[in-house]
Amino acid sequence: MDLGLTAKKAIVLGGSRGIGRATAALLLQEGASVALCARGVAGVDAAVSELSVSGSVVGASVDLADSDATSAFVVKAIEQLGGLDILIHNASGFGVEPDRESWQRAFAVDVMAGVAAVDTALPALKDSADGSITFVGSMASKYHFGRPASAYGPMKAAMRTYANELAQNYGSDGIRANVVSPGAVWFPGGSWDQRKQENPKFYQAVERSIPLGRLGSAEEIAQIIVFSASPAGRWLNSTHLVADGGQVAAVD
Repeated sequence: MDLGLTAKKAIVLGGSRGIGRATAALLLQEGASVALCARGVAGVDAAVSELSVSGSVVGASVDLADSDATSAFVVKAIEQLGGLDILIHNASGFGVEPDRESWQRAFAVDVMAGVAAVDTALPALKDSADGSITFVGSMASKYHFGRPASAYGPMKAAMRTYANELAQNYGSDGIRANVVSPGAVWFPGGSWDQRKQENPKFYQAVERSIPLGRLGSAEEIAQIIVFSASPAGRWLNSTHLVADGGQVAAVD
């Protein structure tokens, strides 16, 4: 299937590793140009260097908890790309600790970085024939996984509501907004990689709880993100896409 991404221009917030990097890689393979950011300089530089063999990619180190820095990155990225068709917000503050600092960082990164990026990108997205916004959420936005009360699930749930607001308000401008919510996903250096090493019995129990018998991969989630963000998925709007391999045994 042709996803219609040739010559499209995309921004990936949180694109140096894991799901974000896999998403950037697939966008490049499909013919898009990509601007990515993450907090760590070394990670961004490595991602840009390695992904550049597949296409046109630029990157910058940005602390997405800083809304002004996020907006400045989006402005520069649009200039470098020569426009914008696709905005993907993959970054998270991972607010899983039951303290106020964790709540504040989760709000800043998961929610307000998305707000800052969208506000800044809207004029360019309106100029696109295929403008789309995709937030990477989590199944924690609809299901309690047994951890203490924390910011992670509520902030991901807020992104789902925000995406609906955007879809309803800017659909007439040709801009779509959707959320892709992964379940447990393993990739090198990720949180589930750490859990696998520290508590293999727990990791194996999670594997057994998933009907497909394993955790998802970053590449599998990237395929869903890129399809929904691409012109091939243009009839997806204001949609919450569950990508958990059946981990959550519930009907939405």
